[in-house]
Amino acid sequence: MVRPPLSVRLLHTSLPHRNPAGNSGISARESIASALASSTSIPASSDSSTADATRRMLDSLTSKVKTEADEKRRPFRANSYVPPHSLTSESLYPTFKPYAKLPLLGPNKKIASKIDPFFISKINPLEHDLNPLFALSFVNPMGKIKSRAETGLTWNSQKKIGKLVRRSRSMGLISRWSNHPVQGGLGTSGHRFGGR
Repeated sequence: MVRPPLSVRLLHTSLPHRNPAGNSGISARESIASALASSTSIPASSDSSTADATRRMLDSLTSKVKTEADEKRRPFRANSYVPPHSLTSESLYPTFKPYAKLPLLGPNKKIASKIDPFFISKINPLEHDLNPLFALSFVNPMGKIKSRAETGLTWNSQKKIGKLVRRSRSMGLISRWSNHPVQGGLGTSGHRFGGR
């Protein structure tokens, strides 16, 4: 007597509500394997090899291999609102940006306090706010304020230098877009500082 083949839905035993007759996953696999082996018209001598092949096939179907993307994926929580933008691939599989490297942040406090001329001589850079050439020395060719990695100053002195450059820009002493002196301003070669 040949039995009709089992439906494909019985092969999916990875979820508990799909296990036949409330059996555990392993016993369900064995019962399906024996049912598949008995439903085929193969001689009794090769029953064990067929059952083993069927078990291997079922194990490959039911075992889920976790990938690196699955480990990074954020899990969904029950009874919680999920905004639509959280279903994009960027939010489901976030790429964590590394912290800034030490050279980008500049020297630490111990080194910066030894090489910072303002810290060593106890001079406030804001006292030189009318000197455009002094302010231009802390601006790169595109007109941006140089970072601490370039200047090597302490955090306090770097804040004051930024304030000095912004103050000089607002007074029109230096350009916002380059590190060249403003034409006709105090930074051109024909002028002297501090009197006649």
